Amino acid sequence: MVNVRNASWIWKSLCKLRPIARPFIQCRVGSGITAKFWVDNWTSLGPLIDVVGENGPMITGVNLNAVVADALRNGGWIFERSRSRNPIISFMRESLPASQPIIESEEDDQYVWVTNRQNGSEAFSTSVTWRSLFPCNTEVFWHKEIWFTGRIPKHAFMSLIAARDRMVTRDRLISWGLQVPTVCVLCVRDDENRQHLFFDCVFSRQVWSHFVDRLHLSPPAQFESGLRWLKNPSRDKNVKLIVRLLYQACLYLIWRERNSRIHSGNTR
Repeated sequence: MVNVRNASWIWKSLCKLRPIARPFIQCRVGSGITAKFWVDNWTSLGPLIDVVGENGPMITGVNLNAVVADALRNGGWIFERSRSRNPIISFMRESLPASQPIIESEEDDQYVWVTNRQNGSEAFSTSVTWRSLFPCNTEVFWHKEIWFTGRIPKHAFMSLIAARDRMVTRDRLISWGLQVPTVCVLCVRDDENRQHLFFDCVFSRQVWSHFVDRLHLSPPAQFESGLRWLKNPSRDKNVKLIVRLLYQACLYLIWRERNSRIHSGNTR
């Protein structure tokens, strides 16, 4: 057993996520010798303690820490023959699954990860879980321009942050109340924001133009217009792929150069 008080910050943070993870963990009951009767999600109702309340163990006679097998006796659930008219007893008799398959089973109980009420499996998918927690009803127009086949993951991620306007540019820092310089460290002329960095800045525009001029292309100046332009910058599929790769590489390396000048004082 891990002593939470002495655990690392990361472990404590993970422990705080238990209420979020709990609904995804489902127990497929075999013999019932492992699954917790009250707190595990082994019925279609979810954890029984959440359904009947804290008085359930006292009224039914099934201990709070009991496993499913502990609630079986004489070929059935221990409260099946009860004459009590208590609503919790009546509810349990009507709602619990048949006891005989559990009594006859020789298989172990199995815990699986279930998302969107789909069939569970031992395979955990970060993307599926994320979509289940944060469903997205509308697809942004730049989705395919960021997540295209052949992308470089770290470049694509940086492009995603930029597309969502979540980059920690100086104008955002100031809007949060921080006292920081406003001027762009790349050109030392204008105030820094997303539009300036990509690609109004003299420095970044020169980098971007170096490539598109060689391809004889003329992308729009506005950032969001540039994202739309990436949908079809050329009729040649190979050129289209190259342009998208170049665009993401420019965003990544310009942002990296910007951070290097601010945090390390190194200039290339």
